[in-house]
Amino acid sequence: MPFPYTFTFPFENWEPVVMRCRIAFDTDPFATTPTWTDIDSDLLFFSMKKGRKHQLDRMEAATAVLILNNADSNYWPNNTGGDYSPNVLPAKRVNIRASFNFITYDVFTGFIESWVPSWRGGTGSTAGPIMTVKCAGVTKNLSRLWLNNAGESQELSGTRVGNVLDELSWPAADRDLDAGQSTLIATGSQVNVNSLAHLQTVQTTEQGIIFQAGDGDVQFQDRHARFKSPFTVSQATFGDDGGENKYFDIELSLDDETIFNDVRITRSGGTEQVASDATSQGDFGKRSLVRTALLMTSDNEALDQANYILTNNKDPILRAKSIDIKPRRDPDNLWPFIFTFDISTRITVRLNQASIDKDYHIEGITHTYDAGVRDWTTRWQLSDADTVSYWLLGTAGFGEIGQTTILGY
Repeated sequence: MPFPYTFTFPFENWEPVVMRCRIAFDTDPFATTPTWTDIDSDLLFFSMKKGRKHQLDRMEAATAVLILNNADSNYWPNNTGGDYSPNVLPAKRVNIRASFNFITYDVFTGFIESWVPSWRGGTGSTAGPIMTVKCAGVTKNLSRLWLNNAGESQELSGTRVGNVLDELSWPAADRDLDAGQSTLIATGSQVNVNSLAHLQTVQTTEQGIIFQAGDGDVQFQDRHARFKSPFTVSQATFGDDGGENKYFDIELSLDDETIFNDVRITRSGGTEQVASDATSQGDFGKRSLVRTALLMTSDNEALDQANYILTNNKDPILRAKSIDIKPRRDPDNLWPFIFTFDISTRITVRLNQASIDKDYHIEGITHTYDAGVRDWTTRWQLSDADTVSYWLLGTAGFGEIGQTTILGY
């Protein structure tokens, strides 16, 4: 019996968007040049999520879920006659792409965690067999890598990130790393040190972020990245006036989630550094943020971080936490945004009735495609790009005395 649902893209009255899926069945997961097998016609559903909710959160691993048509039994792991036998296995590399107006965009690249068989419409021979494929980005691999080595030298944070990726045997061509602003202390001998936990401490020390782009490249952005091109200029305006790009939904909030007026930062081997604001504590109560065992080389830098966080978070603001985009509403404009905007992309969000007209950075991305209702929704989690303007010596637009007043570090 044929599968009861078919995935035909484009649909009638649908834009010329074609979803593509490929798996590197026949090559090792970290191969520099994977040998891809296209399985476009079997892809029935796709969703993915990466990033974080706001700038104080930890960057989470990119994850994805695929649903594949298994009517031909190719995805049963024990089917020795299947087209992909004997390689229907965890850890295989997977890539989701979308083609629009003859341009192909990478949406997600990662690794298969599990193959979970099930059926649509019941069970047994009369039901449509499907295979749910759960995937994760390279962060999952890092979480399983334990470092045992002679240790790391005193070095910039970007160098440290690269060294840990080397331990994973991650291809040099598949990374794009900033040098970093913070010099990190030497570690000494490392015995059973979890590589992901170490990189999370590197990110917190640097106030930077690590994530994977759609093509799988590991990105490390240091804390000055968003003060430089292209992140200083809004790439699109989403609002409710004519000529502006339309969002489908917006989540606003004036909340206490990110109010911190007692910030305590301690580096490894250092003394606790405290930044506090008595006015904020009087208005909202004492609200502490504590970070310990960070890797910067001086207490002065620890204090700089404490002041930086305090300045950004001592007072609440009405903020756009997220916006949802339905690209079918304006395909020629919205599909390219959906496929090219990534973590840190700067956008403008406007809502006249709430008097919101501000720039935001994208912090998290969720894509959901539902074949049953022929719908694609993208959600961007946002952080305020204009909370503070900084004075950064030597950085165009941030070094003019009298135009900016707060020292970035």
